[in-house]
Amino acid sequence: MKSRGGGQTVSEPIQHINARIGKMTYQLTTSDDPQKMRDIAVTADAMMAKIAKRQPNLNQVSLAVLALVNAVGMMEESHDKLQITLSERDFAKQTNEEIRAELIRLREQFWQLKKELLYYQNLCDIYEMKLADRLSGGDEDDQSTRRYRRSRRTEMGDYQLTIEDALVNEPQDVQPTDEDSVLSSVEQTDSDV
Repeated sequence: MKSRGGGQTVSEPIQHINARIGKMTYQLTTSDDPQKMRDIAVTADAMMAKIAKRQPNLNQVSLAVLALVNAVGMMEESHDKLQITLSERDFAKQTNEEIRAELIRLREQFWQLKKELLYYQNLCDIYEMKLADRLSGGDEDDQSTRRYRRSRRTEMGDYQLTIEDALVNEPQDVQPTDEDSVLSSVEQTDSDV
């Protein structure tokens, strides 16, 4: 009996089929697909025929019992395989959830690193401008260079400015100040190390 919407139950039509299993013909009833029942009967007949080939002296009842035992054994094996498959599926789901959590964590870490990179790029811009101010000494050409540096969009490699590079670009006519001598002594100490 199957229920339809609204709580009413409608009985399925029962169908009768004839099936030969072993040496006997049986009348089987089904409310499901009759072809499915025929396939089951053919499988039962094949199991009994296989046992009869191995044990030709057994009667029909003994053959049927052995076929039933074999069928129950096959059903148990299928059930065990199903349980293993279900446990593997559950493990795969758990692993999938762990991988998703790790992916979310790595994305958050990526965005944090990106924020830090932007912070340090900005910091490099500031130090680059300070170096340019220190090296320019008030020249108008250097002021236009500073304006250009502030307005241009910089790439990652543009921030690789060392003190040596800044000192090489220093104008020759500017007299060294106390800060310049400190920078050169720091540069000398770094090169000694």
